[in-house]
Amino acid sequence: MAMQQRIDYGANADSWFESLSDDMAPLAAELRRLILRAVPSVTEIIKWGAPVYEKDGMSICGLRAAKGYVSLQFGSIGITLDDPDKLLEGTGKRMRHVKVRTKGEIKGELFTSWIKEAVKV
Repeated sequence: MAMQQRIDYGANADSWFESLSDDMAPLAAELRRLILRAVPSVTEIIKWGAPVYEKDGMSICGLRAAKGYVSLQFGSIGITLDDPDKLLEGTGKRMRHVKVRTKGEIKGELFTSWIKEAVKV
């Protein structure tokens, strides 16, 4: 039996950002700005219910909101990213993410380097 595709698959991400709670919305907006500045030609769409960022059809990263944090996620390259401060979490074979609970936890330079590294793969 074929899986039914989500109604929001491929949709514009603005509604996702607008749906966030007052404490998570600023974090997600800042991460969004960081991604769009790092890779101006990125495509932003909804997949799996959350924003995914792609370039030339290749996944770069994604965002996911949870109670108390917004997660910046990296797919198949997650385990290869330079992570001197051991911020990346995850136990999957390749995917890793960093949980951001406050604006102070957004490491602009480091996160930008990860995003740009993901584009090169």
